[in-house]
Amino acid sequence: MPVSLRRFVFAAASLFGVVHASTAIADDQPKAPTIMAPTEVIYEHVVHSDLLGRDMRLLVWKPDHDAPKVGFPVIYSFDGETSITAFAEFAAQAGVLGARYKLSAPMIVAFAEMPGAHSNDQRMYDFTPFADTYELHERPNMLEWPKLGGGDIYLDAVMTEFKPFIAAQYAIDADRETLFGHSLGGMMVLHTLATRPDAFDAYVAVSPSLWFNRPQRFDEIKDLIANPDFAPARPIPVMITVGADESDLTAWDKMRLPSDHQERRLKWKKINAMVDNARALAALIARDGSAKIDLDFSVLDRTNHHTAKPITMYRAIEMAMTPRETP
Repeated sequence: MPVSLRRFVFAAASLFGVVHASTAIADDQPKAPTIMAPTEVIYEHVVHSDLLGRDMRLLVWKPDHDAPKVGFPVIYSFDGETSITAFAEFAAQAGVLGARYKLSAPMIVAFAEMPGAHSNDQRMYDFTPFADTYELHERPNMLEWPKLGGGDIYLDAVMTEFKPFIAAQYAIDADRETLFGHSLGGMMVLHTLATRPDAFDAYVAVSPSLWFNRPQRFDEIKDLIANPDFAPARPIPVMITVGADESDLTAWDKMRLPSDHQERRLKWKKINAMVDNARALAALIARDGSAKIDLDFSVLDRTNHHTAKPITMYRAIEMAMTPRETP
């Protein structure tokens, strides 16, 4: 399959803004942005999915050293278009620290659409599990719900097409594979845990959209815990995080949205009850499933739906880097 390299460079100007030269600045001062961070290399593999009926991109970052004898630990991430660059930078930084303790940073594999092919409607279809009926509220944009229920087909593609491709191309540790997702992707992480608990070795769900067909989300976790055939040799690591401010308007909402839009958006956030739903699911797992699931649950202070993601990315990297004791 064709492979291309893409380099992502972060300049001082992109982080802090450009300081314009003037007569008050000494001649030896730089007149252009200075490169502040090392360049990270992202490998792009284009893979045709027969199950999805379209080409997909697998965006890969790997540590710049030989793989350990057992291969690299791996984090697989949904929403590759918006996750790969941050994940690559965080993993590179964590790798420098981990080297002191002889720990390797994980490889990052992000599933992404082809350039220009990403759409919210496609994402809604791919990241929602099938159900006979859907219990959904009116959207804040007042548009009709798009087609739903393609999540299990998407997971089939991940398991039978994407993961085997990566395993054939890279030295990976098949016993240290983590699935990461945010929002609808976070909900899909928990759906994967509930329906395919052996698919990955650890699961990280950031701000999971548990409001989506809420009874189904909770019932499938209850069924997993109660299933006598689900008897892992050691509890499966599951990290769930949510921003403490996710049920409120952000400062940008209040500054930029017209008042009627603010009302609809706030109503939507209150109905979705992101924090309460996450707490309720965490309490269920802690009460009934602690022998099978090693839960790490956090409500992130002063954090909203968007800022919870990068915080949890770094935590996921640390978790993936840390070896687990043999049972």
